[in-house]
Amino acid sequence: MNKSVAILSDIHGNAHALRAVLQDMADHGINERVCLGDVVGYGGSPGDCIDLLMEKGIPCVKGNHDAMVTASEGLDGVKDATRQSIEWTRGVLTPGQTDWLTALPMTMQAEDYEAVHASLHHPGEWAYVLRADAAALSFPHQTRMVCFIGHTHSPAFWVEGDEFGVDITSIEALKPNRKCLVNVGAVGQPRDRDEHACYAIYRRDTQDILWRRVSYDIAGAQQAIIQAGLPAYFAQRLELGK
Repeated sequence: MNKSVAILSDIHGNAHALRAVLQDMADHGINERVCLGDVVGYGGSPGDCIDLLMEKGIPCVKGNHDAMVTASEGLDGVKDATRQSIEWTRGVLTPGQTDWLTALPMTMQAEDYEAVHASLHHPGEWAYVLRADAAALSFPHQTRMVCFIGHTHSPAFWVEGDEFGVDITSIEALKPNRKCLVNVGAVGQPRDRDEHACYAIYRRDTQDILWRRVSYDIAGAQQAIIQAGLPAYFAQRLELGK
């Protein structure tokens, strides 16, 4: 029995990437899956992404784009292109899909890991963990030895007490008796100059993290964005990985 868990994040309405990633997980025999939020935003297929997660029964925490779509207040301070995406998404989701997004929790705890979209330090403030000092704010709130995050769209690995993040390869071992904070990368809009969809596998047997890069139909995802009338920039950046 495969004891690994697959963690995905930042789908951003990219159903083409999500389907490819889910198939890759199935190919690896992984049945335990967790999503770290930002299911919607930027991409042209937000409803399809929600439906896929619901159909597969994949638990999910709330991301900042999910929160903006379901918030009753306005979008003051949000960039024009992002506001356009949020408003369009609000208009195309069904009531059931919106209710699913609204009900998403901010954090999630399993027996041997926990999950949050951005940081355990004030999760609803959506801070970016880009440096060790930001990771250090999250560690005191971490109750498991490993916590998974997304939000920055770039894989990363932080160890409590270290001055710098780990210069990661495709596989990194967890540190015994030391808390680790792991960014799993982005499925639907990578920003580390690699255009492939990215997710992570927590391999319990070997106590390590494996990042997977998955090819998908980028042109199809771009076409969905253009057909939705969303900013062309959202489509262009998919092929650039930034």
